[in-house]
Amino acid sequence: MVKSRKVFDLSQLSEFLSCREAAEIGHLHEVTVRRYLAERKLTRYKLGRKTLIRRDEFMSLIRPQEIVAQA
Repeated sequence: MVKSRKVFDLSQLSEFLSCREAAEIGHLHEVTVRRYLAERKLTRYKLGRKTLIRRDEFMSLIRPQEIVAQA
């Protein structure tokens, strides 16, 4: 079985967040971010052992929640 791998340019690393960084930005627990990855609500990118998330994808996921929280 061949695993598909997401390959990206290291110069674009600022477009990515670690699970911890995403949790801090979204005011979420890190377990919640990892649950989003497990439920495939977010795409997981790997750099060695490190799990990364695209910043724009994460922001589009949490943005509707921010609007509801402000209402």
